[in-house]
Parts: sequence; C-alpha cells; structure tokens
Amino acid sequence: MNKQILTLAIAIASLPIFGQDIKVKESNESFSNGKHNALSVTLYVTDINMVEKEWKSQLKDFGYDKAHEQKDEYFFDNVLFKKMSANTVDVYSKVDEVKGDKAVTLTAAYDLGGAYLSSSDHKEQFNYLKTMMHDFAVRITKEALDDQIKDASKALSSLQSKQSSLEKDNKGLADDIVNYNQKIKKANDQIEQNKKDIETKKGEISAQQKVVDGIKAKKESIK
Repeated sequence: MNKQILTLAIAIASLPIFGQDIKVKESNESFSNGKHNALSVTLYVTDINMVEKEWKSQLKDFGYDKAHEQKDEYFFDNVLFKKMSANTVDVYSKVDEVKGDKAVTLTAAYDLGGAYLSSSDHKEQFNYLKTMMHDFAVRITKEALDDQIKDASKALSSLQSKQSSLEKDNKGLADDIVNYNQKIKKANDQIEQNKKDIETKKGEISAQQKVVDGIKAKKESIK
C-alpha cells in the first residue's frame, strides 16, 4: 500500500465515532483537597496537553489571581465569571485520558466560597458554568477536527496531484505510441518502396551491363 494512503487510513481509523452530542455531567469527584461536586465533559480529541493549555487560556480570559499545578490537577484562584456573578470562584480542574475512546475528560469543581457548585443549590450559576464547559468542549473538539480535515485535505490534494501527473504521463506515452506507429508505418511503406526500387535498379543494372558487354565485344572485334 502507498505510504501516503496508509497514513490516510491510519488517520481515518483514529477519528472518533460520535454517537451523541457532547454533554456535561454532574458527579462527585476526588481532588487534592477532597471529594467535591463537579462537572465533567468529554472532548473527542487525543492531545491531552492541548486541552490543558486551552483550558488554562479559557480561564485566563475570565481572569484569575494565580494558578497552581499539583500533579495532574490545576487550581485557579479567584476566577471572575463576570456574567455569572461579581464574586470570584476557586476552580479545581483535571484532564484525564479516556482509555479506548480516543478522547479526554475535563473535570472541574467550583468553590463558590464555602460551598461547591451543585445543580440543586446553585441553579443559575450551575447552568452558566455547565454551558461554558459545554461550549469549550465543542469548540476544542471542532478545532481538533478542523486540523484533521486540513491534514487529510492536504494529503488528498497531494494524491490528486500525483494522479494528474500519472494521467499526463499516460497521455504522453499514448501520444508516443501513436507517433511510433506512424513512424513504423512510414518505415514499412518505405521498405516496400525500396524493394520495388531495388528490383527496378536490378533491371537497369542488367540492361546497362549488356551495354558494357556489347561495347567490350565491339572493341575486341576490331583487328
């Protein structure tokens, strides 16, 4: 199999299969400072470092005092979600690989100041942050797919270019065959004409030989 086609096949095999929309779930999760109510969402990407980087950038856009990294967990101190509240929020988050699914899960717990975000106690804040995480997951997943589309399209363009080149080569070879056949026909016709000319020359040579022999005989007869 062509190396480029093999690369494409591997890329296609690595694409996630979507069976449902991206959903944000609420659950009780473990963090460095204990178990807390949290939100989690699955992103259909394979680059965990990219997700972590983009999540940090997302929270930086909202604004926070400082960020801490401990093991595989990130703590963002005093994040200000202005559209949600004038009060700051402490955010504990982690990104984990989903084994076998070519995806990663982003989990975040929000300390609202004495209580962690929950759908039962903080409906408005919960809906805002749930939507924020959903939109983040959709954006990052689509951006990752855009990159795959770009790479796959580039490979497709390269294959199409090679096909065009092969078709051009084939046309050139076909034209050569036509030219060669024409030359062969011309040569065959020339051979046949040469054969006729040779026979004609043989007759002319025979006649001329008789002339020469006649002159010689006349010379010999003179005494």
